[in-house]
Amino acid sequence: MSQKRMISLEVIDTDSFLDMPQSSQLLYFHLNARADDDGFVSSPKKIIRMLGASTDDLKILITKKFVIYFEDGVCVIKHWRINNFIRKDIYKETKYLDLKKSIKIRANGAYTQTDDERSKPIPQGHFQLSDLFVNETSTERQLRLDKVRLDKIRLDKVSKSKYFDEFWNEYPKKKAKAKAKQTWESKKLDKEKKDILKGLKKYKQSQEWKEKKGKFIPYPTTFLNQRRWEDEVEIITSTYKSYD
Repeated sequence: MSQKRMISLEVIDTDSFLDMPQSSQLLYFHLNARADDDGFVSSPKKIIRMLGASTDDLKILITKKFVIYFEDGVCVIKHWRINNFIRKDIYKETKYLDLKKSIKIRANGAYTQTDDERSKPIPQGHFQLSDLFVNETSTERQLRLDKVRLDKIRLDKVSKSKYFDEFWNEYPKKKAKAKAKQTWESKKLDKEKKDILKGLKKYKQSQEWKEKKGKFIPYPTTFLNQRRWEDEVEIITSTYKSYD
């Protein structure tokens, strides 16, 4: 079995990953490091105990779809083939062949339990995505590159925001400012500033944001992308404490 493991920024440099508690992120890194050559982890709960993490951290990874969990306690890294590619000469197939047969793989390398036209059964032994998806992998990469170019062109044409700094000063989690500003400007949120600040004020008074030292406060980019200011929020009356 290969002793080297990799992590792709395509997976971890996302709001979905970065919004998780640090303990959940750390657990993901250790699960990835201890997975077999097909991405299966035999004893995730043992790793949890070793790290001093909690089962909640594993539940978050499952809910966020970073791992797929099976009834017998084994889990598999969903984006294993995005993170890692093991050479044929050092590859050792997983012993969990039945579990391997129960999942499928998409052209981007992500495992899935969904059986649809975009997923295919995982063959036994060593394989390459290009063997399963003859033209799809190169086409998908080109589409991603084209989208990046288009996004850059759009952003170059976006006018600067007048009110983003007002939002930023009020937001309790000061993380990834440049990305949040880019989101604000690309979505032209100046015109919704009043509603955004009103919704933000409600969230700052909510139990969800106050508990566990602001652990569940999302990154500002996520708040904006998901239009969280439009949520119905349960407000409690207590003094708010900011956690930058």
